[in-house]
Amino acid sequence: MKQNGVKGPIILWGMYPHQGNEITHMWNCLMDIVKEKDFALYAFQVEDWNRDFSPWKASAAFGNEDFQGKADKTLQWLINNLIPTIKERYGLDREIYLIGYSLAGLFALWTAYETDIFSAIASCSGSLWFEQWDEYVLHHQIKHESNIYLSLGGKEEKTKNPVMARVGDRTRTQEQILRNDPKVKQTTLEFNSGGHFADAQKRLAKAVKWLLECT
Repeated sequence: MKQNGVKGPIILWGMYPHQGNEITHMWNCLMDIVKEKDFALYAFQVEDWNRDFSPWKASAAFGNEDFQGKADKTLQWLINNLIPTIKERYGLDREIYLIGYSLAGLFALWTAYETDIFSAIASCSGSLWFEQWDEYVLHHQIKHESNIYLSLGGKEEKTKNPVMARVGDRTRTQEQILRNDPKVKQTTLEFNSGGHFADAQKRLAKAVKWLLECT
């Protein structure tokens, strides 16, 4: 848990088991652009990326590992364990944001359709190519009044993988769906230069900046 001031939202960042100084780098990126804002950052890790952040079972999009669809267990752990503990320690009245990158970005967006516990969401380079995601969003609405940030790298849809190539159209469609959702206060879609793996922490920090400026 890193805090900038003692007020403001608590921003949960879902990530894979990190390597090196990723959390420090993320915090430094935030301090470069939102140092004047009060907020806290709490990074949580999952044991199995494809299992713990996928909302339902799906065939592998690359490699041989299928998605096992256990995101519901991750969400229940957040609701029943992590968030109550954090609020008790750092403030019961603080809003909770959820941000994520790649499959964790898909997870963050999915939670907004499943629970009303988050008041802001950032899905950066979210895996919206995920099997049946386009059908899911047509039959669900956001649960809580929220600000929602989407971003994508400009090169991400320019891939030979036919599944992942649909991420551009899916993300543009997602923005329009959110704009028409009565629970979404503000939303935006920002395109960044580069591919999927370029400057993830900087892209997440830009998302946080936008969300904080919405309040």
